[in-house]
Amino acid sequence: MSSSSKRFWPKKLSDWGAFIFVQSGIHLVGFYELLVILPYIDSDRSNTFWFHVCFGLCLYFNTISSFILVMRTDTTTSRDGVIMPSTLKPGWRFCSSCEANSPPRAYHCWCCDICILRRDHHCVFTGNCVGFANHRYFILLIFYIMVGALYCNYLNMDYTLEVLGGFGLKTVFTMFMPLFSWMLGLTQTFNFLVAFVSALCLFGFLLAAGLLFYHLINIYHGQTTYERGQNIREWDCGWKQNVRQVLGERWYLIWISPWIKSPQGGDGINFPKRGIFEDVKDL
Repeated sequence: MSSSSKRFWPKKLSDWGAFIFVQSGIHLVGFYELLVILPYIDSDRSNTFWFHVCFGLCLYFNTISSFILVMRTDTTTSRDGVIMPSTLKPGWRFCSSCEANSPPRAYHCWCCDICILRRDHHCVFTGNCVGFANHRYFILLIFYIMVGALYCNYLNMDYTLEVLGGFGLKTVFTMFMPLFSWMLGLTQTFNFLVAFVSALCLFGFLLAAGLLFYHLINIYHGQTTYERGQNIREWDCGWKQNVRQVLGERWYLIWISPWIKSPQGGDGINFPKRGIFEDVKDL
C-alpha cells in the first residue's frame, strides 16, 4: 500500500455524491440497528443482544476498513516501486495523456486522469479505480455490504411489519417506494423512515449480491470488466491461479478481515498467459 502522497479522495462531483450517499447509508443503518432494532428485539440486554452488537460491529469495522483500503491503496502505473520502461515493449501501449508507456491490461481512467494497473473499472462509490492492488478490497467491500444488508433485513423484518401494519399491498408499496408513499400521504413520517431504512437494506443487498456475483465470475475466468466485454481470455490460467492473482495466496482466509495479508505474487505489469500451466504439466 502506497503512502498518502497522492490524492485518493473522490475527484468528480458525481463520485462525491455516490460516496456520501453510501457512507451516510452505512452509518444510518448502523445506528438504526443499534438504537432501534436491537432494543426492540431484546430489551433485557441478554447474551443474544450482545452477540448481535459484536457481530454487527465486526461487519461495520470490516466494511469501513475495506472502503479505506480501496481508496488508500495506490493501483496506478506511477505507484511506489513501479518503473515504466522508456521503450515500447510488445503488447504495451503508449498513453498520450500520461506521456508514458502502459503495460498490458492497464488502461487510462479519465476520472482519475492516470493509467491504472490491470484496470477493472472506476468505482463511483469510492471515487477511485479498482485495479491490480485494490481489487481484493473492492470484492471484500461488496461482500461485507451484502452480508451486512442481509443480516439487517433479517433483524428488521418483524419490527418493520409491525410499524407498517402487517404484510399487505400497502406495506409492499411503502417498502419499495417509501418516498412516494410518504408524499402521497399513505404513511406517516416515522413509518416512512422505518420503510426507508428497510428499503435501503433490501436494495443494498440486491445490488451488492449482483455486483459480487458478476465480479466473482470475472475473477473465475481471469478477466477484468473490460476483458469480459471484449471476450479476451488470454489471461485465463485456471480458476485457482485466477483467484490467487486477485485475492492472493490466502484467498480462503481474507473473508474474515480485509487486514489479513494475502500476497498476490505479481507486480501488476507481468501476467502469466493462458496455457502456461498446461504447458508445464505436459513437460
